[in-house]
Amino acid sequence: MSPGVTLAHPGEGVAGLVVLTVYARADLAVCSRVLQTFTVRQFAVERLVADLSRFDHRAVKGLEDVRGPVMRIALVLSLQREDDLERAGKLLNRVVDVYKVEQTFKA
Repeated sequence: MSPGVTLAHPGEGVAGLVVLTVYARADLAVCSRVLQTFTVRQFAVERLVADLSRFDHRAVKGLEDVRGPVMRIALVLSLQREDDLERAGKLLNRVVDVYKVEQTFKA
């Protein structure tokens, strides 16, 4: 990311933005459940991008034994409070067919 680019306007009043990479069963119903989890619980979802390409998930630590295709979901959340990141991780781990959640960026 170039130094001149910002992810949030200074007046937005957010504690920060976080990018989570979610590895789940390759099914758009799972992607829908992930999005629904955050909209019901009043999180601000900035972006959700589902990667349905057939990448080799065995290279990802913790997914070596998963059979079948795995989808990557990039999820950008605006955090209102510092403890929101922990709550977001717990919510994602409760979604059926989510295999792993990684924090890939925090601003």
